[in-house]
Amino acid sequence: ARRICVVREGNKLAALSTTCTHLGCIVGLADTGFACPCHGSRFDTDGTVTGGPAPRALPWYKITLAPNGEIEVDKDTEITPGSYLTL
Repeated sequence: ARRICVVREGNKLAALSTTCTHLGCIVGLADTGFACPCHGSRFDTDGTVTGGPAPRALPWYKITLAPNGEIEVDKDTEITPGSYLTL
């Protein structure tokens, strides 16, 4: 199963992968975003690589608001970073 983190910036939400793009370790929260415990890659809160061996940013996934008010994440659909869901 793919792990994700839902990030909130004001009235906007994004769903980012928490799988490091280097070797697939699970990143954790850090002071300025995310950090990979395996080889030290670091990412800011929008998934952009800020350090380490990771070759690319963390993927973003499609996020929608269901009619019942629940947030739904489609982990099979990657979207362009910066494509927030506005509440």
